[in-house]
Amino acid sequence: MKKHLKKLLIVSLLAMVFGCSKKTGNEDYIARVDGEYLLKRDVAGLDSNFVRSYIDKWVINNLIYMEALERGYDKKDDKIERMVNEFRESLIVNRFVQDEIAKKAGDLSDDEIKEFYQKHKDEFILDRPFVKIGYVKLNSRADASILRGRIARAKSFKDAISGLISESSVLEIVESRYFDQFSVPSPEIWKVAWNLSPGEISFPVKSGESYFLIYLYDKIEPGKSADFEIVAEDVKHRAIVEKQNRLLDSLISNLRKKYNYEVKW
Repeated sequence: MKKHLKKLLIVSLLAMVFGCSKKTGNEDYIARVDGEYLLKRDVAGLDSNFVRSYIDKWVINNLIYMEALERGYDKKDDKIERMVNEFRESLIVNRFVQDEIAKKAGDLSDDEIKEFYQKHKDEFILDRPFVKIGYVKLNSRADASILRGRIARAKSFKDAISGLISESSVLEIVESRYFDQFSVPSPEIWKVAWNLSPGEISFPVKSGESYFLIYLYDKIEPGKSADFEIVAEDVKHRAIVEKQNRLLDSLISNLRKKYNYEVKW
């Protein structure tokens, strides 16, 4: 209970220090408690759904703060001073770690991310099936049928679709992309794609008012290692966390050598 009260008090103090502005000139304000103003610029950038809650808390904090001053709580209090100092130290530590660790760890090259993936490839396992396909979306079944013949005779899907976007019946071209059942454009496309063999082009598939020609590069069953393209964002996040931990461990090791300290427990 004491910990919760301490947190509440610190949050309140923080709101007093950083949430209040003195009104100057003709600045518009959105809330006022006596001589303290909350200006529009003070809430700039906040989520609109959060602004009302923030305003209410600001008003309540300032009302309580005024009552506390009236009752003499502004006099020096060692306990409050200690709490403020502890919170200030925490802010400094957080800012230092953000600047010296987090920012440096976030500056990863593509090669570093791919290297991390290669080292941990077996840890990125698919929990659902994926297909790697390319497709052409057209507004005419007849044109789709003609184009299918051209693609089937071409050396590669990429060569076959080169320059197609300029044709009037072509609505969209995807050269190569991974899809699962939730990200694929339509259930019909997923069903056809999953039943193709790698290197095979489908017959025209009707979806809505359009027709798709689907080319299958590969399909991956659940439980298999995920290709880098599928998990690139997850790989980057994990690589950053690992680098943060490595930098932090190195920093702490150096600080233990640099400064005198002891623990009697």
